[in-house]
Amino acid sequence: MLKRLWMIFGPVFVAIVLIFAVVMLVPTDKNHNYNDEKRAATALTPVVFKNASLKQQALSDPKHRFVPFFGSSEWRRIDEMHPAVLAEAYKRNYRPFLLGLKGAESLTHFFGMQQIQKQIKNKQAVFVISPQWFVKDGQMPAAFEYYYSTDQAYHFLQNQTGTTADRYAAKRFLDMIPDGSVSSMMKKVADGKKISKFDLEKIKLLEIASNHEDNLFARLQIGNNYTKRVLPRAAKLPQPYSLQALHRRAMKLGAEQTTNNDFGILNSFYSQNVKKILPKLKDSQKDFNYLKSPEYGDFQLVLNEFAAENTNVMFVIPPVNTHWQEYTGLNQAMYEKTVKKIKYQLQSQGFDNITDLSKRGDEPYFMQDTIHLGWNGWLAFDQGVNGFLSNKQPEPTYHINNHFFTKQWANTENVK
Repeated sequence: MLKRLWMIFGPVFVAIVLIFAVVMLVPTDKNHNYNDEKRAATALTPVVFKNASLKQQALSDPKHRFVPFFGSSEWRRIDEMHPAVLAEAYKRNYRPFLLGLKGAESLTHFFGMQQIQKQIKNKQAVFVISPQWFVKDGQMPAAFEYYYSTDQAYHFLQNQTGTTADRYAAKRFLDMIPDGSVSSMMKKVADGKKISKFDLEKIKLLEIASNHEDNLFARLQIGNNYTKRVLPRAAKLPQPYSLQALHRRAMKLGAEQTTNNDFGILNSFYSQNVKKILPKLKDSQKDFNYLKSPEYGDFQLVLNEFAAENTNVMFVIPPVNTHWQEYTGLNQAMYEKTVKKIKYQLQSQGFDNITDLSKRGDEPYFMQDTIHLGWNGWLAFDQGVNGFLSNKQPEPTYHINNHFFTKQWANTENVK
């Protein structure tokens, strides 16, 4: 019987052992390859977004300064005024490392930040915080799981100390992934219990294997936005840098590429995503409310992490396309209150570097579509962000307040 079982399952067992051995033989040293780092920084693929190795490699490069730019789907709008294009064209002393895709919100970024704690410590970062994230149900579990890597949880579990933030993060993780491979340990953290030494040792072994696997697959799906999209656009920009010349080009590009609609939306986006369903979208957002959301607590996790690493952060608040806002009935007073609430949460804790663009959605060619920055919007973004990153900044002084994890704050509609 044993012989038969070996004949059936033996080859499978041997194959698993061999695969594991191959993975473990892959070196984990972070050798710096500038070309790989440039490609990874603008790849905008789920693999890069989740991969610890690629992020750690670029963000720790001693010869080239990559700065994490956290956000969501806005990074994919790579026109000539995009921050990655401007940094390339004008040889800035930094390169944006773009972290964010459609559906990525604060909780996704918090767990992703667990992989790069050392790389953001005492450094700078840029974070686009969109009011549209603050919907009733907050982060979508499917999106969170899609961008989640178990390596992120391993880092979190090893570093947690039972704080209010740790317990909140574990509870929110369980809201997203109630039955995952680490959910039992997350449950202990959420309940304020200690993780056993056995579990911690197991996590360390799993993390080692994960690091080797990360390095094995790191470069398989980097993508090539840098060569195909960034470099060609950078080559078209006026030299030397002139804000006036860039503004004229932005106006020209916007005028040429928004000719088939009255909303100032990119022609291709309007044709593919709006035109056929336009009548159904009339007043479709009149009941939207961004003032009550678990996202406020998730956002606080991000702020806690930045404070713990003493990261100096520029926050950017984008607007909504005003023409689109009027058509869909999105309440302007509610939107302004949301921005006020976000800024209060930031400024009351010492996060004072804010580029607030929320009232500029009616400016010509400021938006590329309904909610994403375009030509002139990117220029305004760059004015705030480039000044912050290119000039020496005072050390931040943060005052973290756990009140922002409470349901009371999540449901507060009026901020003084």
